[in-house]
Formats: sequence, C-alpha cells, structure tokens
Amino acid sequence: MKALLTLVSILFSLTAMAAESPESGSVIIVKQVYTSTEPQPLNREKAQSQALQMCQARGFNSAQALGEEKQLCDRYTGWYECYYRRVEQQYQCLN
Repeated sequence: MKALLTLVSILFSLTAMAAESPESGSVIIVKQVYTSTEPQPLNREKAQSQALQMCQARGFNSAQALGEEKQLCDRYTGWYECYYRRVEQQYQCLN
C-alpha cells in the first residue's frame, strides 16, 4: 500500500511539473520602483510597453496583464514608514 501511495504521489508531482513548464516561461513580471511615503499606482502605459518588449524578446506577439498589481516596500525609513517602493504586475505573453 505504501509503495502504491508513493507511486501515485510521484505521478501527481510529475504531472504538476509538466503542466507548469510551458506557462512559466510565458509569465513575466514588470517592476516599477519609486521613492515616496505614499503608494503610487502602476504607470500602465509604460508597464504595457515594457511587457510587450519582454514578450517579443521571448518570441511572443502580445502581453496581457494578469491579476492585480502588487505594492511592495523595499526599504523603510528610520520611523518605520516605507520610502523605497516597488509596484509589480504580472503579464502573460501570448501569440
């Protein structure tokens, strides 16, 4: 029984890896860095242009935004306020 469970577990993990492989190369992340104590939205035009260039370098024709942008803090000030910020957006490269 233990051998059967191990075999099933291995088969599931191999299936998961095979399913992730084609997509993982076509998903990119565009990052924009700025300094401010207030969060700023993603510059969508610039991000779309960057994503399209990155996708074309990988042999794709277009880029489509995936999900919502993420606001991240890279460094805090001495008063625990975020000062160095980063906005990230995932894009799917498409043909």
